[in-house]
Amino acid sequence: MASTTAVHPDVHAPSVPFPADKRTPLDWSVAPVTAHSEGAPTLLEWPRAVAPAAGRLRLFVACDLRAAVRVEARSARTGRLLTTYDIRYPDCHQPYDAPLTPKAAQLALAEGILLRLAEEPSDSADPAADPPPTLWIFAGSQAPPERRPVLLLDRTATLDPPGALHRTLTGIGSVQPFGWMEGCVLDALYDLAVTFPRDGLARTALSEHLALYFPDGTLRYEDPRGRPADDRVYGIEATLPYAVLAKLNPLDPALSRAIESWRVRTDDTGCVKDVPTTAEGSYTVAYPMAAIAHRTDEALREAALRQLHSRRERLCTGTNLHLRLLPDGTRVYRNWARAYSWYLLGLVRTLTELGDEADTAGLWDEARRVAALALSRRNTEGIWDCYLGEPETGAETCGSAGIAAALALGTEQGRFDTFREGAAALRAWEALAETYLTEDGWLSGSSPSNKGGEELQRGGYRMLSGVGNGLMGQLGAALVRLGAVKDWTQP
Repeated sequence: MASTTAVHPDVHAPSVPFPADKRTPLDWSVAPVTAHSEGAPTLLEWPRAVAPAAGRLRLFVACDLRAAVRVEARSARTGRLLTTYDIRYPDCHQPYDAPLTPKAAQLALAEGILLRLAEEPSDSADPAADPPPTLWIFAGSQAPPERRPVLLLDRTATLDPPGALHRTLTGIGSVQPFGWMEGCVLDALYDLAVTFPRDGLARTALSEHLALYFPDGTLRYEDPRGRPADDRVYGIEATLPYAVLAKLNPLDPALSRAIESWRVRTDDTGCVKDVPTTAEGSYTVAYPMAAIAHRTDEALREAALRQLHSRRERLCTGTNLHLRLLPDGTRVYRNWARAYSWYLLGLVRTLTELGDEADTAGLWDEARRVAALALSRRNTEGIWDCYLGEPETGAETCGSAGIAAALALGTEQGRFDTFREGAAALRAWEALAETYLTEDGWLSGSSPSNKGGEELQRGGYRMLSGVGNGLMGQLGAALVRLGAVKDWTQP
């Protein structure tokens, strides 16, 4: 696999106000990409002393967008279309790559690139329709280099993709929106630090990530829509990071914020939820509850178990697992790969934290049942399709990494079979690392966040995934502890 040369451009953007009800993440600088009718394009300019080659132009989204847009990248002087981005319902910190031919890269370096949102042709557009919404990307000196636009030019040297994954994870460039997304990365960094005690990079990155969101002990972040949510928990997905906080410091006063958020979201049966009951809660609620309880807080321990029982009762029907149970009784996202990931990873991690007690035995049985279902529904690559058992929906890597991580962690606990679940986790790692890890350590082949609905999930749209990186890190660390793979963090 070819390595890359990364070349950052200077960015010149039009003056457009950031949405008044939102905040730029982490106070990093941003730039707008607008439609032609909304103002000037954003200009990227590179130094001239770079030899062109085929490659990719990468952008990172800086603000949640509840829409699909197409970005055109044109040469700045001649206006030639060099590449386009198909961006659908992006989350903050989401990377997007667009390919460049050698000729396109040469033009980009010689002329610069103009970024603009594409609009519908005038003969087919509704004249009264609004222009595409502004897309915000990270850019400028107050954003770290890992978040700025970058031209990635292919070179000839080879690079180990798992090693690149480690370098990507153990830097500020792996940061994700606070909540379930950042929690997946924090778990990976914690696992890497424990698995490799001398891995100073993982420990440093863990500290740096937490310092971004907990400056001076206060919680400062934006909710999934980009609105400030300081010192409060926006929903059940936001409490996953507290699992690592509890492991690092069981007496951290910040833990009380998570406990209070669970209290106010507990229904009359003891299930902590937002409006629907979701599979995410097995991982984002039950697991941090168990980490905080740490086998001594009996009330939290019982609450953690209750989350798992409630979700088994509400989300499982026969051999099917659903992501959500809606208030009207409708279940949706049947056998979605990431629903399996959250449900099974939550079971395994929660029960591991609670220890080997009689009250966990039935739930370990449930974990083995769901693991067996997952194994029976693998695709020919040894990973999982976006909807398990529905190959027409296509392979989905983020959910696959999460399912495999749960299988490896359960095998490590002696609850799954080494030659069945353990071997399946190893095969998934090998398939994902060989085929889907980019040369600079990003997991490709992930479906987008589910805010675009099931139609988007089923349509085959794929992208890079920071959450997938975190789940891959968890999987890889567990496989090293099992002795199934060598130390992949070393070059």
